[in-house]
Amino acid sequence: MRDRAPFVLFTLVVGYGAFYLCRANVESSFPLLAADFGFTKVQLGTLSSIPIATYAVGKVVMGTFGDVIGGKRLMLVATSGSVLATFAFGASSGLAAFVFFAAVNRFFQSGGWSGAVSIVALRFEPPRHGLVMGILSTSYELGNVLAILLCSAVTRWLPGWRPLFRINPTLFALVGVFLAVTLRATPMPARALASPALRAPLPPEREKADDPTIREIVAALARKRAFWIAVVLSILLTFLRVGFLTWTPTYLYELSRATGKGVVSGAIAKSAIFSSAGVVAALTVGALSDRFGPGRRAPVMAASLAVVVAIVVVLAHGQVRSPLVAALLIGGVGLFLLGPYSLLAGALALDVSAKRGAATAAGIIDGAGYLGASLAGIVLGGVAEKWGWSAAFDVVAAAAFMATLVTGAWAVRVLRTVK
Repeated sequence: MRDRAPFVLFTLVVGYGAFYLCRANVESSFPLLAADFGFTKVQLGTLSSIPIATYAVGKVVMGTFGDVIGGKRLMLVATSGSVLATFAFGASSGLAAFVFFAAVNRFFQSGGWSGAVSIVALRFEPPRHGLVMGILSTSYELGNVLAILLCSAVTRWLPGWRPLFRINPTLFALVGVFLAVTLRATPMPARALASPALRAPLPPEREKADDPTIREIVAALARKRAFWIAVVLSILLTFLRVGFLTWTPTYLYELSRATGKGVVSGAIAKSAIFSSAGVVAALTVGALSDRFGPGRRAPVMAASLAVVVAIVVVLAHGQVRSPLVAALLIGGVGLFLLGPYSLLAGALALDVSAKRGAATAAGIIDGAGYLGASLAGIVLGGVAEKWGWSAAFDVVAAAAFMATLVTGAWAVRVLRTVK
């Protein structure tokens, strides 16, 4: 049973979704940390940006490491380090200590997705990658939703922010034990299922080898135009996603406080709508993109991102005053943003890589994205602090528009190729 594809996929969904137990608690604690320590949005942005920059570096380091030690071992290393760093965060005080332990946590967390992608690459055939990665991508949206709702319940029933950094890592550790017991490390033959039309070409003398070197993998990826398009889109879309994940609880809390009904737990719960919509989006876009075929996913992404631009403009200039209306609009952003986002380090990474290069491709694409996203905390926080949330949404709209242009140009090229 443990070798059956559905069970492997179920295990990966549960395993990677649990990573958000020790991620969503940081953003959920922002209103409480601001109240306890008097942190400004710029300081809170620093607490987001520096760890995310570390996460970006970790994506590349841990991604290549995963192609050496295997996906299961990488996920277990990532889980263990994240749990320990989260406990340390909860035991500390002061901005410097918070930033340090959050950065350590995010470094280890960076290995989770690359490990999962590596396992998928070895166990599922390329024609199913869009759907499989769509299902797997629900793990981080569904995991984020459940983690946010847990954080809301914890802050409602227990005083202060520290319980978020005690209860959450305890649960994550239990999931780590589940992964260790249920997930087999034995892979399929390295290149048995690789599609010659899709995989990045290796030098002829290495074509029949099972274990190409990291240098050969990176060199093969660098020759693929689709790989560089995926990197650029990853920077833009991850900036958007992280911006909403980081600031939605604080934005909704301040909006509700302006109406005289400010409750931290309620704002945290409403922020879950962003990732809830992403669960539907990841499944839908993954399946739709498979209809175009590997390497031809751009039209679906372009159409979806155009809607994102329109919704963000409404948030910026629609005079939104109701927290409920704002939450619904943010849910709309999640619905149309997170589908394209789910393809970047998932199906697209598999499209441009060989079996042994999947973790490296996912790590580089995701790492580049989070390097750009490291600006989301401090830039959007600084803009919101100085000019208000409307100006912050203008920045978000500009990034979404740039992503739409890139995918639109790519879609035109793809459709011409099809004709």
